Amino acid sequence: MVTILGFIIGILGLVATLVGLYFTYISFVNPITRFKKYLKNPKDWQKFKGTEMHLSIYRHKKYPNFQIIIDWDRPVVENYQEKWIRDYPDKENNASYYVRLEANAMLLEKELFVLLDGGRAFIPSPRWSLENNEQVYRYDTIQIQLANIIGEYSWEKDIYKFASQQKKPILIEK
Repeated sequence: MVTILGFIIGILGLVATLVGLYFTYISFVNPITRFKKYLKNPKDWQKFKGTEMHLSIYRHKKYPNFQIIIDWDRPVVENYQEKWIRDYPDKENNASYYVRLEANAMLLEKELFVLLDGGRAFIPSPRWSLENNEQVYRYDTIQIQLANIIGEYSWEKDIYKFASQQKKPILIEK
């Protein structure tokens, strides 16, 4: 009887230790690492209707303290023009905005997105580098993941199609 009771207490102690380790992991692991993990599945994110109409907020369904925020009142550049952008019907109303990645209301990272074609397309601004004295544009993994969550495409169906249809094609890093 005593050995069975000791065995049960030992098992309960092991379970409590594992639960404690799990809570420690989700509480103290680098929030940027966790954010990048959560970005992998766009279905885990939902648009949140807040009280401030100029903000678009997307939050993780299971961990709502992880949020993607767009402040439409703060454009970075109005009348945004770049060599890679194809000719859209509305060329005059382009703008760029920072998309903020926040955890517990703390800014972790920000990514530049571009509003094109009078608001019909909202996509990441590609990164560029010089290769053989020519500008090469590319999207990295985080940009693709964000585009799958918050991106809008006027004429194309997804970020891959959008990237291939521009004046200068945008490479996609894997």
